[in-house]
Amino acid sequence: MKTLLARIFGKKTPMTNLTIIGNGNMARGIAIRALAGGLAVEILGQDAAKAQELATELGAGATFGTTVDAPQGDIVVLAVPFDAAKSIVRAYGDALAGKTVVDITNPVNFETF
Repeated sequence: MKTLLARIFGKKTPMTNLTIIGNGNMARGIAIRALAGGLAVEILGQDAAKAQELATELGAGATFGTTVDAPQGDIVVLAVPFDAAKSIVRAYGDALAGKTVVDITNPVNFETF
């Protein structure tokens, strides 16, 4: 299936690794599905201990780092609050070049949510 998708989308090799910036519930859910699909998952969080905790919970195939680290995945998922997405993309700049960036943020008012 991965090879078929790679041919359809014009890639010579399929994307097999995913970086998720964030370590909350959405990051957990996406990581579980990605690992089940055979992808390697990197969790990057502001708090190294929380990122490590999630990576440990996810098990084999999951690694962790902090948001200081450049994302290693071919696919990068922004699983962060809406207001943080722009500054994260700006901070990573060229480190995102050539990567597929998936922004799952929503402008939610956490005071009234």
